[in-house]
Amino acid sequence: MNGPPIVSIIMPTYNRAHLIAETIESIRSQTFTQWELLIMDDGSDDNTEEIIEHIKDDRIQFYTGERTGHVSKLKNTAIKKARGELIAFIDSDDLWHPTKLEKQLAAMEQYPEAGFCLTGGYTFINKDEPVSYLYKQMDGLRYGNFLHDMFKSELSGYTQALLFRKHCVDISGYFDEKKLFSDPDFILSLALNFKGVIIYETLFFHRLHQGSDSDKHWEKRYCEWIEVIKGYHKKKYIPASEARKALFKLYINYGEKCLVKKQGGKAIKNFARAWRSRPLSIIPFKKTAKALLAFSR
Repeated sequence: MNGPPIVSIIMPTYNRAHLIAETIESIRSQTFTQWELLIMDDGSDDNTEEIIEHIKDDRIQFYTGERTGHVSKLKNTAIKKARGELIAFIDSDDLWHPTKLEKQLAAMEQYPEAGFCLTGGYTFINKDEPVSYLYKQMDGLRYGNFLHDMFKSELSGYTQALLFRKHCVDISGYFDEKKLFSDPDFILSLALNFKGVIIYETLFFHRLHQGSDSDKHWEKRYCEWIEVIKGYHKKKYIPASEARKALFKLYINYGEKCLVKKQGGKAIKNFARAWRSRPLSIIPFKKTAKALLAFSR
């Protein structure tokens, strides 16, 4: 690498020795090469460190310590260590398209007032076999204010799709270390304070598997996002009507997830909360009937 890094890539990891090499290779395959990679190991007890040592690339820095279970703390520590003007994140089981950084940097140059840039992507179980896409739109880009889009579920909450200017944290703040899932809240705070760019092209690939934290702590994720919506309404960042719509959608999704987890009673409670958010909607009644039918079997 000639000169200091322009982009600092932050990768938190824990016991991902079987996947991390593939993720690192997707970074090393980037067409934009002036980056540094900060791997923040949360006390792995597998052979993660041995795998990293075998990858000969002076752009890679490996940090490890005792197990904390706080990914937000790892990310905040890495942001403070980062030397790049821009910062990106990737989980140690996800992948990037080779042109992700190049196209995001071009978009940020095109819109110099933008504080951040997000890309399209998809989830997958088997490589190159998409399960679902982050956006229906697959090409083009958009520049503007995206705060309200996040509450309408029109903006991705994945930091793995994010590139932002490091100085933005001086205003928007760091990750909330009190939360288990602070990624959407972090992006929301960027959108509150800065304009952004969305590249709708599929440039990020999120791996689905049972070992992911989002699957193990799915209920906590819903509860934290509910509190975020209520908090933004309380601070008058969004109107009551928008908060009710966002809560309605979230309670419906929460109830559906409870049904998948065979928690019929909890599903009905969330459908009832959805009804209180939008009393004229018949959707909660249909969902409740579905839950009662499943619960009676």
